Amino acid sequence: MKKVLLIFVFLLSINQLTIAQIYVDNDGNVHDYTKKNSVTTNAKTNGNSIKKYKPSRSGFEFDKSKLSIGGSLGLQFGDYTVVNISPQVGYDFSKYLTAGAGIGYTYFKEDFSNERWTNSYLSFNLFGRFYPIDFLVIGIQPEISRMWQTLKVNGESYNDNKFVPSFLVGGGFRYGGAIVMIQYDVVQDDFSPYGDRLVYTVGYTFNF
Repeated sequence: MKKVLLIFVFLLSINQLTIAQIYVDNDGNVHDYTKKNSVTTNAKTNGNSIKKYKPSRSGFEFDKSKLSIGGSLGLQFGDYTVVNISPQVGYDFSKYLTAGAGIGYTYFKEDFSNERWTNSYLSFNLFGRFYPIDFLVIGIQPEISRMWQTLKVNGESYNDNKFVPSFLVGGGFRYGGAIVMIQYDVVQDDFSPYGDRLVYTVGYTFNF
């Protein structure tokens, strides 16, 4: 009987020693010192490795498919001649907003009985177009132009050149890549290429 009791006490002490060498801390990590090399695992995941969450990159990411190229072309001939070409490059930041920049060249000529007035404008512009619904467009276009003006009266020529600011605001309709807009220059500089009248433009854009 005493031998059985001694064996039982011996086994119990071994078991307690083993338990003392394996414990779980407050963070759920299991420390096993019964092995040759101490092993620490996470009890909450049954020892399986945890995949670290890698946050997605924040901020703007360039997408070439959202680039577009377009612009407008205007021609009018007669006593009052107008030639305009205005290419633009834009980027679709969302389905509601496109913004970009462009350049333009405009030529005016007007003949009177004894005089001829000609103006040439080389322009740089920024533009933004907002689409509250698919077919409706609201646009703004700040612009700076270099003007060269010549006035001929009775054989005498008078020349002038200067920088001219303008700021177009307006709206219109979009159908596919075609955009028809009515705009107005709110700056109203005396030498504005847009004058004090409404400006009608028809343009087209192509995506890359």
